[in-house]
Amino acid sequence: MLSDTVKTTIQSAYSHYLDARELKSRYGQKHMLAQIARSLSRMQVDDEGKKIGEAPIAVIEAGTGTGKTVGYALSAIPMAQAFNKKLVIATATVALQEQVVNKDIPDIIKNTNLTFKAVLAKGRGRYLCTHKLEQLIQFYSGTVVAMSLFEETMAADEATLNIYNELMTDFGRGEWSGDRDQLAEKVDDKLWQTLTSTHRECLNRRCPHFQNCPFFEARNELEEANVIIANHDLVMADLSLGGGAILPAPEDTIYVFDEGHHLPDKALMHFASQLTAKYMLNQFEQWKKQIPKLRLELAYGEKSEYLMDQVVDNLNASQQHLSFAWQALQPWYHRLDGDNNTLTLLQPEQIEEFSAILEPLHQPFTQLFLAIIALDESVRKRLSSAQDIEEKDHLQNALPVIGRWLQRMEPAKGLVTNWLQEDSPDYAPMARWIERVDTPESQDLILNTSPVSANHVLRSYLWNRCSAAIVTSATLTIEGKFDRFLNQAGLKHDSDVLRVDSPFDYQQAVIAKIPAFAVDAAKKSEHTTSLIELIENNLPEETGNLVLFSSRAQMYETYEGLSQKWQAIVTLQDDLPKSMLIGHHKDRMEGGAGSTLFGLASLAEGVDLPGNYLTHLVIAKLPFGTPDDPITATLSQWLEQKRLNPFQLVTLPSAIIRLVQACGRLVRNENDTGTIWFMDRRIVEKRYGKSVIRSLPNYKWEIEAPKRS
Repeated sequence: MLSDTVKTTIQSAYSHYLDARELKSRYGQKHMLAQIARSLSRMQVDDEGKKIGEAPIAVIEAGTGTGKTVGYALSAIPMAQAFNKKLVIATATVALQEQVVNKDIPDIIKNTNLTFKAVLAKGRGRYLCTHKLEQLIQFYSGTVVAMSLFEETMAADEATLNIYNELMTDFGRGEWSGDRDQLAEKVDDKLWQTLTSTHRECLNRRCPHFQNCPFFEARNELEEANVIIANHDLVMADLSLGGGAILPAPEDTIYVFDEGHHLPDKALMHFASQLTAKYMLNQFEQWKKQIPKLRLELAYGEKSEYLMDQVVDNLNASQQHLSFAWQALQPWYHRLDGDNNTLTLLQPEQIEEFSAILEPLHQPFTQLFLAIIALDESVRKRLSSAQDIEEKDHLQNALPVIGRWLQRMEPAKGLVTNWLQEDSPDYAPMARWIERVDTPESQDLILNTSPVSANHVLRSYLWNRCSAAIVTSATLTIEGKFDRFLNQAGLKHDSDVLRVDSPFDYQQAVIAKIPAFAVDAAKKSEHTTSLIELIENNLPEETGNLVLFSSRAQMYETYEGLSQKWQAIVTLQDDLPKSMLIGHHKDRMEGGAGSTLFGLASLAEGVDLPGNYLTHLVIAKLPFGTPDDPITATLSQWLEQKRLNPFQLVTLPSAIIRLVQACGRLVRNENDTGTIWFMDRRIVEKRYGKSVIRSLPNYKWEIEAPKRS
C-alpha cells in the first residue's frame, strides 16, 4: 500500500524539480510516476524486510521526450527507501549509462529535496588487481618467477615493465584509483587483461592487498549507496553467478531496466555456452606443464597430493577424449569456409552425430571440473588457517592458477552438458551451432549452445527473486500491444503495463516520405541505385544527414557510387570510433559545413543528434534480422513445427522494434523537425506494411506513386 508519507515525498520531489528547472509538468511523466508508485506499493515484506509473495513488475513504454529517467527515479527512489531496498538502475548502452551517471542523477540531486547516495557499478574487468600488478613487476624485473600468473612462453619486456611501474607508482601515490576508466592514458586491451582478476582467480579476503583492492573498495561504496547505476550485462553477469556477487542480492533489490527492449537478448547472451575445441586442447597441454610447479606450491600433506592426483587423472582423460573429438570434428571443420563459416544444426540426425562426438566428454569434463573445485576449496581452507608466512605465499601463488583453470573449465563443461540435454517437446529447443575460426594465430572450431527464449531464464533468475522491477523503453509494443515483450521476457500477461505517448507533435515535426524512385529493397542492385539517386538529388549538402543501412556491403556500394563531391561530405561508420564519429559530425555542422553519416545498427540507437545536427534521416531498408542467425533459425523451425508463423511472431516484430528505434534518432527535442526517407517500398506494398506504419509515431506521410519501369 502506498502510504501518505511516501506519496507526499514523491509529489514534493516532483514539484521541487519542476520549480527548480522552471518546467511545466508533462502528462506522460506524471502518469509514469504514478504507475511506478502504484506498482511498487504492492511489494510485501515480513518483519525482517524479506519479500513475501510475487514481486510487482511494471512495464512502461514511454515515448521519446517523456523524460523517463526523472519519471522512474523520483518515484522509485522514495519507494526503495521506504522499503529499505537498494535501487539498481540498469541501462543497455554505455551512452545512456554515462548520461544517467553524469547528467540525470546529479540533476535530480541538485533540483529535488531527495537525499540519497548514488554510485556507478562496474564489473571486475574495469578494476586493477594490485596483487597481479605486484607479481607482474617482480616477474618482469626478474626478481621472482611468479608461475601462477604467466604462460610458459612469456618473455620479459622493458616497455611493458615501464608501464607496470608507472601504474604502480600512480596507484601508490593515490593519483589513480585503479579504475581503468580513470586512466590518464589508454592501456592496450591485451595488456590490461593481465592486470585484472576474475571471480575464480580472486583471493578475496585472503589476498595480502585486500585492504586497498580497487574492486572491493568499489564494492564497499555499493553497500553504502541507495541507488546503483549499472548496465544490463552487469546485472545478468551477477545473476549468472548466483546474485549478490557484484551487485546487491536480488531479494534486496528493486531494479529499473531502462532500454528494457534489450533485456531478453542480454539474458540469452549470459546463459549461452561455448567450447573452442583446439584452444581447449592447448589449455589442457598448458595445464599439464604447470602441474609440477603447482605440486611444489602445494607440497604440504597427503590430502593435497591426493587432490592433485585426481586433477591429473581427470585432466589426462579429458585431454584424450577431447583429442578424439577434435579428430572427429575435422570433416565439419573442412565443410565450412570463410564465406560460410557458421552452421546451425537444425536436423535431428546432425545433432545426434555431434552428440555422439561430445557424449564421451561429459563424464571426464564433469569429473575434472569437480576435482578442480575440490582442490580450490581445499587450498582456500588451508590458506584461512595457515600461520606460516612461506606457506601462505605458496598457497597465494597456487590459487590464481587453479581459479584460471576453473574459469576455462566451467563453460566447456557447460557446453557439453547443455548440448547433450534432451529438448522438451513442450518448450523451444536449445540452439546448437558451430563456427569455424581462421586467424593467423588459430584455426579452430567453436561449438555453441544457447536458449532461444529468455522467458525461462528471466523468470528463474530475476523475476522470481527480485523485490520488484520496472522495465521501460521507448520501444516495447507492436501496434500498441505489449504481448510480444511480455512473452519474450517471461512476464505474466496481467503484469502492470502502461503506454505513454511522446509529447512531441510528430504530425508537425516529421515528414515521412517514400519517393517515387524507392523500390523493394529485395531488388539489391535497383535498391542501391535508388539510394544513390536520393543522396545525389534530394539530400541537401549543407544539412545534417544520417543514412542507416542494414548491410555493410551495401553501405560501401552506395558510397562508391556517389560523385566525388558527395564522397567528400560523407563519413562512414568504419572511418572513426563511434564517439569520434559523432564529434566529427557535430564539428562539421558547427563549422557551417554540411555532414552526412553512413551507419549501421550501432548508429540506429543511443545516438543523440538534436537540432540541426540531424535534419534528414534515411532508412535504407526495413531492418529484418539475418535469417541464418542460429537462435532465430532454431526458434523459427520450432514455431513452424507448431504450425505457427515465425515471420509474424519473430522476424517482423523484431524489425519493427529496430525501425522505431532508428526513427527515434530524428526528433530529440520538442523543437526538432526533419524528414525521414523510407527507401524500402515494401512498407506500402506488403501486407505487413500496415503493421509497421501503425507501430511508428503519427508522422505526416508523403507516399509517391512508384516510377513506371
